[in-house]
Amino acid sequence: MIFVTVGNATQRFARLLQAVDELSGSGFFGSQKVFMQTGHNADILLRHCEQQAFLAMDEFEQHMQDAETIISHGGCGTLLYAARAGKTPVVMPRRKKYGEHVNDHQLQLVNELASQGRVVPAYEPADLAAAILEARERNAHTLSWQPPQMIGLVAQAINELLRL
Repeated sequence: MIFVTVGNATQRFARLLQAVDELSGSGFFGSQKVFMQTGHNADILLRHCEQQAFLAMDEFEQHMQDAETIISHGGCGTLLYAARAGKTPVVMPRRKKYGEHVNDHQLQLVNELASQGRVVPAYEPADLAAAILEARERNAHTLSWQPPQMIGLVAQAINELLRL
């Protein structure tokens, strides 16, 4: 299964969703199921993928575990879950210039994680096919990655804030 997630930011992220849907329609994924968590993008018509706006946390984690390939936005929480699942995700950062986020912090995070070999970046839709092939190759070999202590501390702080 291919799992695509755009997180829960309120800005649209049609660029990623439509690009993956087009790849699916072209036969790029063969007979593999493509499941998209589409977030706040209800007006986007996807024709070739299963979709659901939001998932319960246990469903999200299960999709991360079950996915052969994860394609996502550049949110730190999502990337932490992909790492915990032992996967190298394909990541298209939300960009300020496209109105997908308020700033380019996702671009900065993706650049840093890509330099460490922890994600495969796809900055534009045209980059997706090659990035997916690269991630599939990397994921064919089991990863053993322990996140740096700072990531754990940030995740802990986020979880504590969410419980307030």
